[in-house]
Amino acid sequence: MDLQLSLEEAQKVLKGVTIPPRPTLLVSLNQELQKDDPDLRRVAALIAKDVAISAAMLKTVNSPLFGLRNKLGNIPQAVQVLGLRNVRNLVTGLVLRKAMGGPGLSLERFWDSSEKVASISVYLCSLLPRSPREDAYTFGIFHDCGIPILMQRFPDYKETLRLAAGLDVPQTQVEDERHGTNHVVLGYMVAKSWGLPPTICDAILRHHDVTVFREEDSTEPTARMLVAINFLAEHLNDTMVRMRGDEQWERVGGQTLEYLGLNHAEYLELKEDVLNVAA
Repeated sequence: MDLQLSLEEAQKVLKGVTIPPRPTLLVSLNQELQKDDPDLRRVAALIAKDVAISAAMLKTVNSPLFGLRNKLGNIPQAVQVLGLRNVRNLVTGLVLRKAMGGPGLSLERFWDSSEKVASISVYLCSLLPRSPREDAYTFGIFHDCGIPILMQRFPDYKETLRLAAGLDVPQTQVEDERHGTNHVVLGYMVAKSWGLPPTICDAILRHHDVTVFREEDSTEPTARMLVAINFLAEHLNDTMVRMRGDEQWERVGGQTLEYLGLNHAEYLELKEDVLNVAA
Protein backbone atom coordinates (compact mmCIF):
# COMPACT_ATOMS: atom_id res chain seq x y z
CA MET A 1 0.00 0.00 0.00
CA ASP A 2 1.32 3.46 -0.94
CA LEU A 3 0.67 5.06 2.42
CA GLN A 4 1.38 8.67 1.45
CA LEU A 5 -0.87 8.47 -1.59
CA SER A 6 -3.59 6.78 0.42
CA LEU A 7 -3.49 9.45 3.12
CA GLU A 8 -3.69 12.23 0.54
CA GLU A 9 -6.62 10.53 -1.18
CA ALA A 10 -8.34 9.96 2.15
CA GLN A 11 -8.02 13.63 3.08
CA LYS A 12 -9.63 14.65 -0.22
CA VAL A 13 -12.45 12.13 0.03
CA LEU A 14 -13.19 13.04 3.63
CA LYS A 15 -13.22 16.81 3.19
CA GLY A 16 -15.75 18.12 5.70
CA VAL A 17 -15.54 15.07 7.98
CA THR A 18 -13.62 15.66 11.19
CA ILE A 19 -11.19 13.11 12.59
CA PRO A 20 -11.95 13.30 16.32
CA PRO A 21 -9.18 15.14 18.20
CA ARG A 22 -7.45 13.49 21.11
CA PRO A 23 -9.70 14.08 24.14
CA THR A 24 -8.61 16.22 27.08
CA LEU A 25 -8.52 13.21 29.40
CA LEU A 26 -5.83 11.56 27.28
CA VAL A 27 -3.84 14.78 26.95
CA SER A 28 -3.80 15.21 30.75
CA LEU A 29 -3.10 11.53 31.34
CA ASN A 30 -0.16 11.47 28.93
CA GLN A 31 1.29 14.63 30.47
CA GLU A 32 1.34 12.92 33.86
CA LEU A 33 2.70 9.65 32.52
CA GLN A 34 5.57 11.38 30.70
CA LYS A 35 6.96 12.70 33.97
CA ASP A 36 10.03 11.03 35.44
CA ASP A 37 8.00 9.95 38.45
CA PRO A 38 4.28 9.78 37.59
CA ASP A 39 1.91 10.21 40.52
CA LEU A 40 -0.38 7.15 40.67
CA ARG A 41 -2.92 9.05 42.75
CA ARG A 42 -3.02 11.82 40.15
CA VAL A 43 -3.49 9.26 37.37
CA ALA A 44 -6.36 7.62 39.24
CA ALA A 45 -7.95 10.99 39.98
CA LEU A 46 -7.86 12.02 36.31
CA ILE A 47 -9.62 8.82 35.25
CA ALA A 48 -12.13 8.90 38.11
CA LYS A 49 -13.34 12.35 37.01
CA ASP A 50 -14.99 10.68 34.03
CA VAL A 51 -17.68 8.47 35.54
CA ALA A 52 -18.54 6.72 32.29
CA ILE A 53 -14.91 5.85 31.49
CA SER A 54 -14.30 4.71 35.06
CA ALA A 55 -17.31 2.38 34.99
CA ALA A 56 -16.35 1.00 31.56
CA MET A 57 -12.78 0.44 32.72
CA LEU A 58 -13.81 -1.57 35.78
CA LYS A 59 -16.34 -3.57 33.74
CA THR A 60 -13.67 -4.42 31.19
CA VAL A 61 -10.89 -5.44 33.56
CA ASN A 62 -13.30 -7.51 35.67
CA SER A 63 -14.57 -9.55 32.71
CA PRO A 64 -13.45 -13.21 32.62
CA LEU A 65 -11.60 -12.65 29.33
CA PHE A 66 -9.31 -10.11 30.95
CA GLY A 67 -7.99 -12.85 33.20
CA LEU A 68 -7.49 -11.13 36.56
CA ARG A 69 -7.58 -13.44 39.58
CA ASN A 70 -9.41 -10.94 41.80
CA LYS A 71 -11.97 -8.34 40.82
CA LEU A 72 -11.00 -4.68 41.13
CA GLY A 73 -13.34 -2.42 43.04
CA ASN A 74 -12.16 1.09 42.18
CA ILE A 75 -9.89 3.11 39.89
CA PRO A 76 -6.98 3.61 42.33
CA GLN A 77 -6.86 -0.16 42.83
CA ALA A 78 -6.97 -0.71 39.06
CA VAL A 79 -4.05 1.68 38.54
CA GLN A 80 -2.01 -0.14 41.19
CA VAL A 81 -2.73 -3.62 39.84
CA LEU A 82 -2.63 -3.01 36.07
CA GLY A 83 0.38 -0.71 35.85
CA LEU A 84 0.65 2.61 34.08
CA ARG A 85 1.14 1.36 30.52
CA ASN A 86 -1.86 -0.97 30.74
CA VAL A 87 -3.96 1.79 32.25
CA ARG A 88 -3.04 4.25 29.51
CA ASN A 89 -3.76 1.76 26.73
CA LEU A 90 -7.03 0.67 28.27
CA VAL A 91 -8.29 4.21 28.85
CA THR A 92 -7.28 5.22 25.32
CA GLY A 93 -9.41 2.45 23.86
CA LEU A 94 -12.39 3.26 26.07
CA VAL A 95 -12.22 6.97 25.32
CA LEU A 96 -12.34 6.24 21.58
CA ARG A 97 -15.86 4.85 21.82
CA LYS A 98 -17.00 7.98 23.61
CA ALA A 99 -15.36 10.30 21.06
CA MET A 100 -16.49 8.62 17.83
CA GLY A 101 -19.84 8.78 16.13
CA GLY A 102 -22.07 11.28 14.38
CA PRO A 103 -25.68 12.43 14.09
CA GLY A 104 -28.08 9.58 13.49
CA LEU A 105 -25.43 6.87 13.77
CA SER A 106 -26.27 3.79 15.82
CA LEU A 107 -22.95 2.22 16.75
CA GLU A 108 -23.75 0.14 19.84
CA ARG A 109 -23.44 -3.15 18.01
CA PHE A 110 -20.21 -2.05 16.34
CA TRP A 111 -18.54 -1.04 19.61
CA ASP A 112 -19.84 -4.07 21.48
CA SER A 113 -18.22 -6.27 18.83
CA SER A 114 -14.97 -4.26 18.92
CA GLU A 115 -14.79 -4.58 22.70
CA LYS A 116 -15.41 -8.33 22.51
CA VAL A 117 -12.64 -8.74 19.92
CA ALA A 118 -10.32 -6.64 22.10
CA SER A 119 -11.09 -8.73 25.19
CA ILE A 120 -10.63 -12.00 23.30
CA SER A 121 -7.29 -10.64 22.04
CA VAL A 122 -6.16 -9.99 25.61
CA TYR A 123 -7.17 -13.51 26.60
CA LEU A 124 -5.33 -15.03 23.63
CA CYS A 125 -2.21 -13.10 24.66
CA SER A 126 -2.37 -14.77 28.06
CA LEU A 127 -2.16 -18.17 26.33
CA LEU A 128 0.27 -17.52 23.48
CA PRO A 129 4.02 -16.84 23.78
CA ARG A 130 5.55 -13.65 22.37
CA SER A 131 2.19 -11.91 22.71
CA PRO A 132 1.97 -8.11 23.22
CA ARG A 133 -0.75 -8.23 25.85
CA GLU A 134 -0.25 -4.60 26.91
CA ASP A 135 -1.15 -3.37 23.41
CA ALA A 136 -3.78 -5.96 22.50
CA TYR A 137 -6.81 -4.23 23.98
CA THR A 138 -6.03 -0.83 22.47
CA PHE A 139 -5.40 -2.36 19.07
CA GLY A 140 -8.58 -4.44 19.29
CA ILE A 141 -10.64 -1.31 19.92
CA PHE A 142 -8.87 0.91 17.39
CA HIS A 143 -8.32 -1.43 14.45
CA ASP A 144 -11.75 -0.82 12.86
CA CYS A 145 -12.30 2.75 14.06
CA GLY A 146 -12.28 3.98 10.45
CA ILE A 147 -15.64 2.30 9.92
CA PRO A 148 -17.72 4.86 11.89
CA ILE A 149 -15.98 7.63 9.92
CA LEU A 150 -16.98 5.99 6.62
CA MET A 151 -20.51 5.56 7.93
CA GLN A 152 -20.61 9.28 8.65
CA ARG A 153 -19.26 10.24 5.23
CA PHE A 154 -21.08 7.80 2.95
CA PRO A 155 -24.83 7.07 3.38
CA ASP A 156 -24.45 3.84 1.36
CA TYR A 157 -21.56 2.47 3.40
CA LYS A 158 -23.69 -0.24 5.02
CA GLU A 159 -24.31 -1.56 1.51
CA THR A 160 -20.53 -1.67 1.06
CA LEU A 161 -20.22 -3.83 4.17
CA ARG A 162 -22.97 -6.13 2.90
CA LEU A 163 -21.26 -6.52 -0.47
CA ALA A 164 -17.85 -7.12 1.12
CA ALA A 165 -19.28 -9.84 3.37
CA GLY A 166 -20.35 -11.84 0.32
CA LEU A 167 -17.16 -11.54 -1.71
CA ASP A 168 -13.89 -13.48 -1.52
CA VAL A 169 -11.77 -10.31 -1.43
CA PRO A 170 -10.56 -8.09 1.40
CA GLN A 171 -13.09 -5.58 2.71
CA THR A 172 -10.62 -2.79 2.01
CA GLN A 173 -10.66 -3.58 -1.72
CA VAL A 174 -14.43 -3.11 -1.88
CA GLU A 175 -14.18 0.12 0.13
CA ASP A 176 -11.50 1.51 -2.20
CA GLU A 177 -13.56 0.70 -5.27
CA ARG A 178 -16.75 2.28 -3.93
CA HIS A 179 -15.44 5.18 -1.83
CA GLY A 180 -11.87 5.95 -2.86
CA THR A 181 -10.43 5.10 0.55
CA ASN A 182 -10.79 2.43 3.21
CA HIS A 183 -11.17 2.00 6.95
CA VAL A 184 -7.58 0.89 7.62
CA VAL A 185 -6.15 4.14 6.23
CA LEU A 186 -8.66 6.16 8.27
CA GLY A 187 -7.97 4.11 11.39
CA TYR A 188 -4.26 4.74 10.90
CA MET A 189 -4.93 8.47 10.64
CA VAL A 190 -6.92 8.46 13.90
CA ALA A 191 -4.28 6.42 15.72
CA LYS A 192 -1.47 8.70 14.54
CA SER A 193 -3.34 11.86 15.49
CA TRP A 194 -4.06 10.42 18.95
CA GLY A 195 -0.39 9.66 19.52
CA LEU A 196 -0.63 5.87 19.63
CA PRO A 197 2.66 3.93 19.43
CA PRO A 198 3.97 3.30 15.89
CA THR A 199 3.58 -0.46 16.40
CA ILE A 200 -0.18 -0.14 16.91
CA CYS A 201 -0.51 2.35 14.04
CA ASP A 202 1.34 0.02 11.65
CA ALA A 203 -0.73 -2.97 12.77
CA ILE A 204 -3.95 -1.03 12.10
CA LEU A 205 -2.73 -0.27 8.58
CA ARG A 206 -1.99 -3.95 7.88
CA HIS A 207 -4.77 -5.72 9.77
CA HIS A 208 -6.50 -7.02 6.62
CA ASP A 209 -3.25 -7.82 4.79
CA VAL A 210 -2.11 -11.43 5.12
CA THR A 211 1.12 -10.63 3.24
CA VAL A 212 2.35 -9.14 6.52
CA PHE A 213 3.38 -12.69 7.47
CA ARG A 214 5.85 -13.10 4.60
CA GLU A 215 9.49 -13.40 5.64
CA GLU A 216 10.52 -10.53 3.40
CA ASP A 217 7.94 -8.18 4.92
CA SER A 218 9.61 -5.38 6.90
CA THR A 219 6.77 -4.82 9.38
CA GLU A 220 7.94 -4.81 13.00
CA PRO A 221 7.38 -8.25 14.65
CA THR A 222 5.10 -6.94 17.41
CA ALA A 223 2.82 -5.34 14.80
CA ARG A 224 2.72 -8.65 12.92
CA MET A 225 1.78 -10.43 16.12
CA LEU A 226 -1.04 -7.97 16.77
CA VAL A 227 -2.37 -8.59 13.25
CA ALA A 228 -2.23 -12.37 13.75
CA ILE A 229 -3.96 -12.23 17.13
CA ASN A 230 -6.61 -9.94 15.69
CA PHE A 231 -7.32 -12.30 12.77
CA LEU A 232 -7.86 -15.12 15.26
CA ALA A 233 -9.85 -13.01 17.75
CA GLU A 234 -12.19 -11.75 15.02
CA HIS A 235 -12.66 -15.31 13.79
CA LEU A 236 -13.53 -16.58 17.26
CA ASN A 237 -15.88 -13.66 17.88
CA ASP A 238 -17.68 -14.16 14.56
CA THR A 239 -18.06 -17.92 14.74
CA MET A 240 -18.58 -18.52 18.46
CA VAL A 241 -20.06 -15.30 19.85
CA ARG A 242 -21.97 -13.81 16.91
CA MET A 243 -22.63 -17.27 15.42
CA ARG A 244 -22.02 -16.30 11.82
CA GLY A 245 -19.70 -17.28 8.99
CA ASP A 246 -16.24 -15.82 8.57
CA GLU A 247 -15.17 -15.43 4.94
CA GLN A 248 -11.95 -13.66 5.91
CA TRP A 249 -10.74 -16.69 7.88
CA GLU A 250 -10.98 -18.81 4.74
CA ARG A 251 -8.31 -16.57 3.19
CA VAL A 252 -6.08 -15.93 6.19
CA GLY A 253 -6.66 -18.76 8.68
CA GLY A 254 -3.93 -21.11 7.54
CA GLN A 255 -1.21 -18.47 7.45
CA THR A 256 -2.38 -16.97 10.74
CA LEU A 257 -2.16 -20.28 12.59
CA GLU A 258 1.22 -21.00 11.02
CA TYR A 259 2.56 -17.62 12.16
CA LEU A 260 1.22 -18.20 15.67
CA GLY A 261 2.79 -21.68 15.72
CA LEU A 262 -0.53 -23.47 16.26
CA ASN A 263 -1.43 -26.85 14.79
CA HIS A 264 -5.04 -27.88 14.22
CA ALA A 265 -5.41 -29.66 17.56
CA GLU A 266 -4.02 -26.66 19.44
CA TYR A 267 -6.36 -24.36 17.51
CA LEU A 268 -9.38 -26.45 18.50
CA GLU A 269 -8.24 -26.46 22.12
CA LEU A 270 -7.84 -22.70 22.04
CA LYS A 271 -11.35 -22.31 20.61
CA GLU A 272 -12.72 -24.39 23.46
CA ASP A 273 -10.85 -22.29 26.03
CA VAL A 274 -12.21 -19.04 24.64
CA LEU A 275 -15.73 -20.43 24.38
CA ASN A 276 -15.71 -21.52 28.02
CA VAL A 277 -14.49 -18.13 29.21
CA ALA A 278 -16.62 -15.98 26.87
CA ALA A 279 -19.85 -17.90 27.50
